[in-house]
Amino acid sequence: MNAAGSPALIDHIAFLVPDLEEAILWWSAATGCTFSPIARYRTSRWSDRSDPELHDHDARISFSKEGPPRIELMEVTGEGALGAAEIGPHHLGFAQVRDVRARMARLAAIGVGDDGWSFTKDGTALVAFTERSALDGIRLEMVSPLPGPIVADDGSLLPLDPATGRTDLWAPR
Repeated sequence: MNAAGSPALIDHIAFLVPDLEEAILWWSAATGCTFSPIARYRTSRWSDRSDPELHDHDARISFSKEGPPRIELMEVTGEGALGAAEIGPHHLGFAQVRDVRARMARLAAIGVGDDGWSFTKDGTALVAFTERSALDGIRLEMVSPLPGPIVADDGSLLPLDPATGRTDLWAPR
């Protein structure tokens, strides 16, 4: 639910793919959507079932321009929540979640566990994923309105969109 008590709207629907470049070609052809240049969600403060301690995480991603909901394509990364065993429909993303920890606590109270967190240097939750088994094989992703650690595929910084405060995946590179 959003701050007004209405159901939250889905920002994006994500699919985990083995090869991001190939997936962009196929999804573009199949849907007619235009996908962003590849970016990376790169952080040293990631935790999931593969390693509950904070560790490095470097996931390659691309979003459709069309939406919401937009389509997010994510390339397989590591062994945990984004590992090869998870290929296919991955999550429903909810953006602008002001208190990710509180939202995840409400989900935990009804029996929905977690499997994947990203934090800022001061410990604020940027992103959290629910566990897959609780909701019939699909996760929910709660995304803070704070800018995330998203960079261009080559590691260079991307500007923020002044309207949303989010990383601008469409900025000229």
